[in-house]
Amino acid sequence: MIEKKRSVPAKIGIAVTCFLIVLIYVFPFYIVGNVSLRDITDLSSRLLPTKGGSFQNYVKVLENKEFWTSFVNTVIYCAFEIMFLIPIAAIGGYSLARTKNFFTTTIRSLNILIMMIPGTALLVGTYGLMVKLHLTNSLIGMALLGAGGGMTGGMFFYTTFTTMIPTELDEAAAIDGAGVVRTYFQIIFPQLKAITVTRVINIIIGCWNNYLMPMYMLQKGSKFTLLLYVRKLFTGQKVQSVPLAFAGCALMVVPVLIMYFSMQKYIIGSQLDSAVKG
Repeated sequence: MIEKKRSVPAKIGIAVTCFLIVLIYVFPFYIVGNVSLRDITDLSSRLLPTKGGSFQNYVKVLENKEFWTSFVNTVIYCAFEIMFLIPIAAIGGYSLARTKNFFTTTIRSLNILIMMIPGTALLVGTYGLMVKLHLTNSLIGMALLGAGGGMTGGMFFYTTFTTMIPTELDEAAAIDGAGVVRTYFQIIFPQLKAITVTRVINIIIGCWNNYLMPMYMLQKGSKFTLLLYVRKLFTGQKVQSVPLAFAGCALMVVPVLIMYFSMQKYIIGSQLDSAVKG
């Protein structure tokens, strides 16, 4: 099949379209970075480049103990949610994928239905339950809440990916004398590296960007996550400093970007490794 060459106007149109798409994605970063370098007295348009900017706002945020407390709280929140969600979702997904009966089929259907329910619709009942269990103002409580809410999605993805792994691997392991537990941890779970890394990234980003639930569940300043700290920069100061708040936003984004780019190679590598083994 001979591939048709695109005309010059078509190439120019594609290039302009790609440039505009990139510009749309980069524009918010420009606004945040531009305003964060300003002094509080600079009231010029946010679109105009800052003249004589400095990193003083970043220094103020980094010198604030509340920033580091909220950073540690967010890391703890993410770590516990990963610990609670990933093992249970992976094992549950493996069980649903390998067991074929009416019970498991019903659970998979209910799992998909529950995924369609928005979390905000359950906010009142969720808050009441958290109060009764004395899990408010608790990072572990937030992690349990996040893991419970994300369990349906985690099990759905692990079930889907496990069904793509040939059952012949389980049968071969059984012939060699391996039990179900050993088969899962030594044969099946290594094949799920790609989805595991992807889910870990999704969990971290979800925890980092979670605002609604922490706003209701975490009232103590010592338990604030980074997003609640940034909210405080915007609304909780006697003299509101937008440049300072934007500097907090920029510093909040940096760890997520570093995490994503550092773990991206593991996603690609795991996908290739799984493809070869499969």
